[in-house]
Amino acid sequence: MNLLAHLLLAERSDTSFAGQILGDEIKGRLDDRFLPRVRHGIRLHRAIDGHSDAHDGHRRLRNRFHPPQRRYAGILVDIGLDYALARHWGDFHPDSLESFARRAQQRVMAEWPSNAPFSRMRLRGLGSVLAGYRHPKGIQRALDSVSGRLRRDNPVADALPAIQAEQQAFADELTQLIEDLAAVVGRFDRAAHPPGQ
Repeated sequence: MNLLAHLLLAERSDTSFAGQILGDEIKGRLDDRFLPRVRHGIRLHRAIDGHSDAHDGHRRLRNRFHPPQRRYAGILVDIGLDYALARHWGDFHPDSLESFARRAQQRVMAEWPSNAPFSRMRLRGLGSVLAGYRHPKGIQRALDSVSGRLRRDNPVADALPAIQAEQQAFADELTQLIEDLAAVVGRFDRAAHPPGQ
């Protein structure tokens, strides 16, 4: 899943928003350099990604992309699901997307560790990025950003028409995927914090 879905699931479980952002940045074994709440958020991010990638709905969506985009279909599906989530936000959250995005930015910045791999300054536009996922221009910005971070030439930046062509397929898979991931988050939290501890 991409940023918006991760933050929605973090809010539902009251876990670290900063940990959800750092989940894409921090690789390998976690040590004590981050507070326990942030470490828990990073682990939760990893669990969400693992279950999302293995989900039948995610696989069906990946199979809708053709070469040369097929190689990057996992990335495109994650971004496409955020596009669908933003466009159908009212089905998943009582607040407006703009209100949630502002609150998410405030929460990420309040939790952001001083020893994180990039500074809090880079997060100043997070709210507008999240709210922008509702529009093709915002999705194009996400595609450009991911494409620029990949090490080799890739077709990711040119994938907006393919994602838009699959809007209905994304919308059709979204509800079940979010429900299943919310159940994963609940199990993860119960395992990390058993009753009575």
